[in-house]
Amino acid sequence: MITQMLPLLEPTFLSSVSRSPFECSYCRRRLSLLPRNGRKQVSRSRIPKAQHRHASTVPSITAVNAKHEIPASLQNLHASLKALGKNAGIYVNTSQLQLALRGLESEDPITRVAILGVNGQTGARRLARALLADPLASEQQWESELLKNGEIDEKAILLRLEIFIHTSNPISTLNQEDAVNLLVPGLETPTPGTGRLSAMTYPVHKTLVYNEGLNGLGTLAAIESSSAQVKKEQMLKGAIDWSWSIMQQQPGEDYSTSPINLALAEAALDTFRKSLDKSLEYEHLWFDAGIPALSSWLLDGTVSSPKHLKLNVERLLETICENAEQGIQQETAKQLHRERDAAVSLATRNIIAQGISIWADNAHAELRDRLNSAFNSKNWKKTKWWKLLWRVDDVGYVTADILQQAWLVEAEKEMIWLTGRIHQSGLLGQPKLRPAAVVSPEDEEHKVGGNPPAPTAADLVPEDSNYDDPPVTQHPWPQQIARARSSLAKLTVPPLQALSQGLLVQTLSTNILASAFSVLLYVSISTTSPFEAGAVAAAGLIYSLQRLQRRWETARAEWEIEIREEGRRILRLTENIARQPVDEYKPDCDEMGVEERAVAAKAIADVQNALRTLRH
Repeated sequence: MITQMLPLLEPTFLSSVSRSPFECSYCRRRLSLLPRNGRKQVSRSRIPKAQHRHASTVPSITAVNAKHEIPASLQNLHASLKALGKNAGIYVNTSQLQLALRGLESEDPITRVAILGVNGQTGARRLARALLADPLASEQQWESELLKNGEIDEKAILLRLEIFIHTSNPISTLNQEDAVNLLVPGLETPTPGTGRLSAMTYPVHKTLVYNEGLNGLGTLAAIESSSAQVKKEQMLKGAIDWSWSIMQQQPGEDYSTSPINLALAEAALDTFRKSLDKSLEYEHLWFDAGIPALSSWLLDGTVSSPKHLKLNVERLLETICENAEQGIQQETAKQLHRERDAAVSLATRNIIAQGISIWADNAHAELRDRLNSAFNSKNWKKTKWWKLLWRVDDVGYVTADILQQAWLVEAEKEMIWLTGRIHQSGLLGQPKLRPAAVVSPEDEEHKVGGNPPAPTAADLVPEDSNYDDPPVTQHPWPQQIARARSSLAKLTVPPLQALSQGLLVQTLSTNILASAFSVLLYVSISTTSPFEAGAVAAAGLIYSLQRLQRRWETARAEWEIEIREEGRRILRLTENIARQPVDEYKPDCDEMGVEERAVAAKAIADVQNALRTLRH
């Protein structure tokens, strides 16, 4: 928008091309014109003369950064405004805030006015000359430089008087929001030493937009519609130049856009400079050009008072507060919109709860039916007590197979699908998509036949072979079923396998001892018949087999009951975990953002209260 702005410390008009200082000899005077044809006498005030200062008298950086003495009546407002920048910094324009703070550091602050041109800058420079030129003096060098530079380039310039006025690069179309931003035009200033341009913002108290002809009427329409937003006191004003038409604008009329005839104003200025006797002709041409309305608007709010702020500074403060309040309202509305979009409806939660209930019923039915079928299968019957002699090694395989094939297999799969539904509904927060795999350019270099990668610090540390860190796999669905199955396989299957082997060893040992005792009884006692010795051996066999049957069948039954009960417990636990986000669902609320907005609103209220107290 702006291509160049010269340093603010330069006290005189500086050209963006020659960068040679010229003194503006504009002086304060009051021009009184005699009435003609019943026209009332008109008094027109001009802008005071700027003080000339050479570059050698520019204050030092230490003096510029020195702490300013704030008037006692403005200290409360100044402190509230600084607190506003600290607590509501994201809702206020920093450059505007700094301008407002500088305005409170003096009882007679400087007013900044920007003159912007639509689709060209030459007209804006001509308008600045018409507003600032002294008709009682001959044409000054700064006037010719201003017009000459406008023909050479379109770079921004800066006039430093008691009122700052800078012309900007051309602006084209803008909407209502951009029209408000015209109070903070963007500028580019050369960096000392390098000459490179760096972007910066240059806040102003008022902005005057110049448009020539019918082109760019949309811009003036946006200014007209946004004037109510900026401030009813007309911090923005448009000037449409209809040089081919004679239109008159009275100074007392308050419009956001004023028709002017810039060529007629320049003709009036040249006429009066040729001869003071043509003052009446100058008056007619000047009023017909519509310039008095712009002069009145330009000087409005620049008068300082010992007890009150300048109206321009007050308007700027009110605009900062209004913009901050509007920013808070917009952020609150966006947050409510995000919360509403992220909120899960009651119907969706009811559907998810119904799906969890259906899953629980199906899971319990599956646990009952699949385990009944497994315990009646041929594999499980292979582990009966009388088959342990040749099936003892199959106990671990059969029990592990039951856990892997018949213990809540479908329930686990359905829970994975149901968890996906819960994630999709938003009950667990916004679903996150897995990012696509990104191949690092460094990885592409490590190809077959290429150079090996550079060693890292981890490669230089020897690995401890005695330490085995088991991998941890994270899944987005509940892991209770899988972990319980793994725990049952580790904690119940090996003891059952060991019990079967121990009972078999005990049975065989008992039979061997009983048989040896019967043989010893038959050999040592001659009166013992073979039938009696055989009865002793048979008694030991029956006792060992009965003990094997009783203890093994009891262990098998207890294992069946254990995995059934563990399955029911895991199903209840998994159901409760799945129902928890549904039952305890609360829409996401940015509590920190709400607190920050509350603090910002309080800071705005403090500034408004301080400003209201200062008025009264």
